[in-house]
Amino acid sequence: MGDVFTTGCGKFVMFFYRCPITNKRLKKQVSIGKLSETEATAKAKQLKKDLERTIDDGNYIVEDKPFKFALDGLKKIYLSKWELHQKDSNTGLRERTYNEYCEQLKIIGGNSNHNIKVFDKKLSDYKCSEITPPIANEVSKVFARDLNKNFNTKCWAKFVAACKLAIVENMGLKINPCLMVDRTNHQSKTRVIKKKAPTKQMVDKYLDHLEQVKNVGSNSCPRKDFTSKFNYIINLYSAHTGKRSNEIYGMLVKDVHLEKGFAEVNQVYCAKTGNIELTKTDKSERIVALTDRLIQGLQEWLAYLNNKEIPNPKGLLFPTMNGNYRNASNVLNRNIKLPAKKFGIDPSTLSVHQYRRHNNSRRKDAGHDGDRLRNQMGHEDQKMTDLYNTTWEDIKRDRKDINEAFSS
Repeated sequence: MGDVFTTGCGKFVMFFYRCPITNKRLKKQVSIGKLSETEATAKAKQLKKDLERTIDDGNYIVEDKPFKFALDGLKKIYLSKWELHQKDSNTGLRERTYNEYCEQLKIIGGNSNHNIKVFDKKLSDYKCSEITPPIANEVSKVFARDLNKNFNTKCWAKFVAACKLAIVENMGLKINPCLMVDRTNHQSKTRVIKKKAPTKQMVDKYLDHLEQVKNVGSNSCPRKDFTSKFNYIINLYSAHTGKRSNEIYGMLVKDVHLEKGFAEVNQVYCAKTGNIELTKTDKSERIVALTDRLIQGLQEWLAYLNNKEIPNPKGLLFPTMNGNYRNASNVLNRNIKLPAKKFGIDPSTLSVHQYRRHNNSRRKDAGHDGDRLRNQMGHEDQKMTDLYNTTWEDIKRDRKDINEAFSS
């Protein structure tokens, strides 16, 4: 046992031991505080005996760090991704996303206005070995109780990531305690009533109205004219293709083959990172047949972009007036729900996803078989090669059927 020594933080007693994993000679120091030298030495001896017993039992952990180290390690990872984005805008994390993630880590550590505490103690003050399944279960309860739905879900995901990092970096956590937590016990039991897909009559009348507004246009205000054209084509495209929103906003002009009547789906726009990414799975990559009405609408839309010389350096199918990617939330509220409200339709019944359900219903009513329906909706289990092996006769048959489904 070492002698008593003094640092700027107080007096300590130090002892040494050999790590059974790294075989290195390590040291531990015990704070004396208000203890006498004799009491502190006795305490250090007892700790040394407990450590030796832990080593013999096989429960030894190289280093037991505060959970704050895991949260800081996660922050460093996010920082490196943000720095990567500064070098290449097509990868990494945007600054806004990075700041959002850092704020969530503050909430988890108990260093925000939310003042999150687990058993009257901040999570950042816990040792990693103390994050046991009961503690993780309590964390889930506290998040569900004290945070809104958005922060609750996202902070839990970051907490799980921090636990995984603590295991990989050998910070004192041996198993992931989150795997043993059933979050459904802590979530709201309020039942969400699903809205029915918009009917054929409702959608067709709404599209006819938007087409009339589009044709009238506005010569006095270029932005209003542009908006009226976009309102029609985005609602028409969403309803007649049934594509997901991130698939729509990531579409390029070169992916649409109007002369053959189909569009390729091979990438998506990630609103979180602001990057173009591959589809989530191979089954999402597909070829979608286009209706005659949609082909005509796209031809008019592309001609309008060309005639008005709308900047489009990225070659997007639906660019903004300055040539950037569309914001999904803005499109939903300004270009789908707002015109619907003015037309007298309940805006909550329309969205890109509701159009997707509507498209699925129209195809079912037209008698499309399950395999071809899943193929067009992106739920097909076959790989992309199978989709590109589709014959021209198959594409013509799909076009014929989709035109029948959307004919008045």
